[in-house]
Amino acid sequence: MGAKPGSRTSSVLVTVVVTAILGLALLVPAGAAMQVVLTAQLDDRSPTQAIVVLDPAQYWGNSRPVMKARLQHAAALYREGVAPVVIVTGPQRRSEDERRVLRDGGVPDRDIVTFDTGADTVGALRVIAGVMRDLGWSSATVVTDPPHAARASATATALGIDAHMSPVGEGPAAALTSEYVGREVAALLRHHLLTRWSLQSVVEPPA
Repeated sequence: MGAKPGSRTSSVLVTVVVTAILGLALLVPAGAAMQVVLTAQLDDRSPTQAIVVLDPAQYWGNSRPVMKARLQHAAALYREGVAPVVIVTGPQRRSEDERRVLRDGGVPDRDIVTFDTGADTVGALRVIAGVMRDLGWSSATVVTDPPHAARASATATALGIDAHMSPVGEGPAAALTSEYVGREVAALLRHHLLTRWSLQSVVEPPA
Protein backbone atom coordinates (compact mmCIF):
# COMPACT_ATOMS: atom_id res chain seq x y z
CA MET A 1 0.00 0.00 0.00
CA GLY A 2 1.21 3.51 -0.84
CA ALA A 3 1.44 6.38 1.57
CA LYS A 4 -1.69 8.38 2.11
CA PRO A 5 -1.90 11.72 0.29
CA GLY A 6 -2.07 13.57 3.60
CA SER A 7 1.13 11.89 4.80
CA ARG A 8 2.97 12.84 1.58
CA THR A 9 1.79 16.46 1.94
CA SER A 10 2.99 16.62 5.55
CA SER A 11 6.35 15.12 4.59
CA VAL A 12 6.83 17.65 1.77
CA LEU A 13 5.89 20.50 4.10
CA VAL A 14 8.38 19.37 6.73
CA THR A 15 11.09 19.08 4.08
CA VAL A 16 10.38 22.59 2.80
CA VAL A 17 10.43 24.06 6.31
CA VAL A 18 13.67 22.28 7.25
CA THR A 19 15.29 23.34 3.99
CA ALA A 20 14.23 26.95 4.55
CA ILE A 21 15.61 26.93 8.10
CA LEU A 22 18.90 25.42 6.96
CA GLY A 23 19.14 27.92 4.13
CA LEU A 24 18.51 30.80 6.51
CA ALA A 25 21.10 29.42 8.92
CA LEU A 26 23.65 29.51 6.10
CA LEU A 27 22.59 32.88 4.71
CA VAL A 28 22.76 34.79 8.00
CA PRO A 29 26.48 34.13 8.65
CA ALA A 30 27.22 34.73 4.96
CA GLY A 31 25.41 38.06 5.14
CA ALA A 32 27.34 39.03 8.27
CA ALA A 33 30.62 38.11 6.58
CA MET A 34 29.69 40.22 3.58
CA GLN A 35 28.80 43.14 5.87
CA VAL A 36 32.19 42.87 7.62
CA VAL A 37 34.13 42.77 4.33
CA LEU A 38 32.17 45.55 2.60
CA THR A 39 32.22 47.93 5.56
CA ALA A 40 35.97 47.39 5.86
CA GLN A 41 36.36 49.00 2.43
CA LEU A 42 34.62 52.24 3.43
CA ASP A 43 36.59 55.43 4.05
CA ASP A 44 34.03 58.17 4.58
CA ARG A 45 35.82 61.49 4.99
CA SER A 46 32.82 63.77 4.76
CA PRO A 47 32.72 66.47 7.49
CA THR A 48 31.40 65.50 10.91
CA GLN A 49 31.42 67.05 14.39
CA ALA A 50 34.04 64.77 15.94
CA ILE A 51 36.57 62.07 15.14
CA VAL A 52 36.16 59.16 17.57
CA VAL A 53 39.09 56.77 18.03
CA LEU A 54 38.02 53.43 19.48
CA ASP A 55 40.41 51.67 21.84
CA PRO A 56 41.49 48.17 20.69
CA ALA A 57 40.82 46.68 24.12
CA GLN A 58 39.76 43.32 22.72
CA TYR A 59 42.54 42.99 20.14
CA TRP A 60 44.40 39.69 20.49
CA GLY A 61 48.02 40.65 20.93
CA ASN A 62 49.90 43.86 21.66
CA SER A 63 47.29 46.61 21.38
CA ARG A 64 49.65 49.59 21.62
CA PRO A 65 50.85 49.52 17.96
CA VAL A 66 47.22 49.02 16.91
CA MET A 67 46.11 52.09 18.85
CA LYS A 68 49.02 54.11 17.49
CA ALA A 69 47.93 53.33 13.93
CA ARG A 70 44.38 54.44 14.76
CA LEU A 71 45.62 57.68 16.33
CA GLN A 72 47.84 58.47 13.35
CA HIS A 73 44.88 57.88 11.05
CA ALA A 74 42.73 60.17 13.19
CA ALA A 75 45.42 62.86 13.03
CA ALA A 76 45.41 62.64 9.24
CA LEU A 77 41.63 63.06 9.22
CA TYR A 78 41.95 66.09 11.50
CA ARG A 79 44.55 67.69 9.22
CA GLU A 80 42.19 67.20 6.29
CA GLY A 81 39.48 69.11 8.16
CA VAL A 82 37.12 66.17 8.59
CA ALA A 83 36.23 67.30 12.15
CA PRO A 84 37.46 69.93 14.61
CA VAL A 85 38.05 67.61 17.57
CA VAL A 86 39.48 64.13 18.21
CA ILE A 87 37.86 62.03 20.96
CA VAL A 88 39.90 59.10 22.27
CA THR A 89 38.32 56.20 24.17
CA GLY A 90 39.95 53.69 26.47
CA PRO A 91 41.83 53.59 29.79
CA GLN A 92 42.96 56.98 31.06
CA ARG A 93 46.31 55.55 32.14
CA ARG A 94 47.43 55.70 28.50
CA SER A 95 45.91 59.07 27.67
CA GLU A 96 49.15 61.06 27.83
CA ASP A 97 50.90 58.69 25.41
CA GLU A 98 47.90 58.89 23.08
CA ARG A 99 47.86 62.68 23.24
CA ARG A 100 51.54 62.70 22.33
CA VAL A 101 50.89 60.64 19.20
CA LEU A 102 48.10 63.01 18.16
CA ARG A 103 50.19 66.11 18.87
CA ASP A 104 53.02 64.63 16.80
CA GLY A 105 50.45 64.17 14.04
CA GLY A 106 49.46 67.83 14.06
CA VAL A 107 46.47 67.84 16.42
CA PRO A 108 46.72 70.68 19.00
CA ASP A 109 46.17 69.63 22.60
CA ARG A 110 43.09 71.83 22.88
CA ASP A 111 41.34 69.72 20.23
CA ILE A 112 42.03 66.37 21.92
CA VAL A 113 39.48 64.92 24.36
CA THR A 114 40.00 61.63 26.21
CA PHE A 115 37.38 59.60 28.06
CA ASP A 116 37.82 56.64 30.37
CA THR A 117 35.31 54.32 28.73
CA GLY A 118 34.27 50.71 28.92
CA ALA A 119 36.52 47.94 27.70
CA ASP A 120 34.28 46.95 24.80
CA THR A 121 32.72 48.57 21.75
CA VAL A 122 29.29 48.98 23.31
CA GLY A 123 30.65 50.52 26.51
CA ALA A 124 32.90 52.99 24.69
CA LEU A 125 30.29 54.11 22.18
CA ARG A 126 27.61 54.40 24.87
CA VAL A 127 29.81 56.91 26.71
CA ILE A 128 30.53 58.82 23.51
CA ALA A 129 26.84 58.88 22.60
CA GLY A 130 26.04 60.44 25.98
CA VAL A 131 28.70 63.10 25.49
CA MET A 132 27.44 63.88 22.00
CA ARG A 133 23.88 64.17 23.26
CA ASP A 134 24.95 66.62 25.97
CA LEU A 135 26.83 68.73 23.41
CA GLY A 136 24.03 68.63 20.86
CA TRP A 137 26.17 66.72 18.36
CA SER A 138 24.87 63.96 16.10
CA SER A 139 27.62 62.95 13.65
CA ALA A 140 31.02 61.39 14.20
CA THR A 141 33.79 59.85 12.13
CA VAL A 142 34.67 56.53 13.77
CA VAL A 143 38.24 55.24 13.50
CA THR A 144 38.93 51.56 14.10
CA ASP A 145 40.34 48.54 12.24
CA PRO A 146 38.74 47.45 8.95
CA PRO A 147 37.38 44.11 10.26
CA HIS A 148 35.88 45.83 13.31
CA ALA A 149 34.20 48.63 11.32
CA ALA A 150 30.92 46.79 10.65
CA ARG A 151 30.24 46.06 14.32
CA ALA A 152 31.31 49.54 15.37
CA SER A 153 29.00 51.06 12.76
CA ALA A 154 26.06 48.88 13.81
CA THR A 155 26.58 49.74 17.49
CA ALA A 156 26.96 53.48 16.87
CA THR A 157 23.87 53.55 14.68
CA ALA A 158 21.82 51.71 17.32
CA LEU A 159 22.85 54.41 19.82
CA GLY A 160 21.65 57.14 17.46
CA ILE A 161 25.06 58.30 16.23
CA ASP A 162 25.30 59.34 12.59
CA ALA A 163 28.45 57.26 12.15
CA HIS A 164 30.86 57.81 9.26
CA MET A 165 33.35 54.95 9.16
CA SER A 166 37.01 55.57 8.33
CA PRO A 167 39.04 52.45 9.20
CA VAL A 168 42.83 52.56 9.24
CA GLY A 169 44.54 51.86 5.95
CA GLU A 170 47.71 50.39 7.40
CA GLY A 171 49.02 49.01 10.65
CA PRO A 172 49.24 45.69 12.51
CA ALA A 173 45.46 45.12 12.51
CA ALA A 174 44.53 46.61 9.14
CA ALA A 175 44.51 43.35 7.20
CA LEU A 176 41.36 41.29 6.66
CA THR A 177 42.87 38.10 8.05
CA SER A 178 40.65 35.04 8.29
CA GLU A 179 41.10 34.98 12.08
CA TYR A 180 40.11 38.63 12.61
CA VAL A 181 37.23 38.47 10.14
CA GLY A 182 35.96 35.25 11.70
CA ARG A 183 35.93 36.80 15.17
CA GLU A 184 34.14 39.88 13.91
CA VAL A 185 31.53 37.87 11.99
CA ALA A 186 30.72 35.98 15.20
CA ALA A 187 30.63 39.23 17.18
CA LEU A 188 28.44 40.93 14.58
CA LEU A 189 25.98 38.02 14.65
CA ARG A 190 25.85 38.28 18.43
CA HIS A 191 25.18 42.01 18.07
CA HIS A 192 22.31 41.51 15.62
CA LEU A 193 20.75 38.62 17.54
CA LEU A 194 21.26 39.77 21.14
CA THR A 195 23.05 43.04 21.88
CA ARG A 196 21.08 45.20 19.45
CA TRP A 197 17.84 44.69 21.36
CA SER A 198 19.34 45.98 24.62
CA LEU A 199 20.50 49.27 23.07
CA GLN A 200 18.43 52.43 22.98
CA SER A 201 19.05 55.54 20.93
CA VAL A 202 20.90 58.14 22.98
CA VAL A 203 21.75 60.83 20.45
CA GLU A 204 18.88 62.99 19.26
CA PRO A 205 18.71 63.45 15.47
CA PRO A 206 19.24 67.04 14.28
CA ALA A 207 16.07 69.10 14.05
